[in-house]
Amino acid sequence: MQPLDDMDLTIMKTLQENARSSYQDIANKIGVSRVTVHERIRKLIESGIIEGFHARVNARRIGYPVTAIVGLNTIQGSESYRTIEELRQLPEVEEVHVVTGRYDYLVKVRAMDNGDLQRILFNKIDQVYGFQRAETMVVLSSAVEKCGIDMRRVINDSQDGLGEGRNSVNNK
Repeated sequence: MQPLDDMDLTIMKTLQENARSSYQDIANKIGVSRVTVHERIRKLIESGIIEGFHARVNARRIGYPVTAIVGLNTIQGSESYRTIEELRQLPEVEEVHVVTGRYDYLVKVRAMDNGDLQRILFNKIDQVYGFQRAETMVVLSSAVEKCGIDMRRVINDSQDGLGEGRNSVNNK
């Protein structure tokens, strides 16, 4: 794929704002043909830059108002791929991040209530391979929850020569 240009960034920004945008709506917005938009999106998907199209579901409204971040430590030398795979299989787990610092992993979980959270922690999280210790932080409120990458940052960084910019995306 060619380096990302302003059209690619505008297409991605539009899709992040509304994944249901039609090719024609996007084409009208940026002043190109529907076929051009279709082809650009196809290339962005094939290159792995666009990984999917998602509906953002409000967990609170479907009965999962409790969010917790679990700082997880594992036994030194345990096989991380196995721990990650076991966490991935738990339906209560939304995210798993391998991190530096105090914990080996940060795990985001959703629960129906505190009793459900306790069940998840004691019957699921502490049963994963390599589990040693966990510290749970219950989220009181989420001040910022973003979905996707802010395309303004990509544009600014590439224009200012900061970071790797948009051309680096194609060199990986």
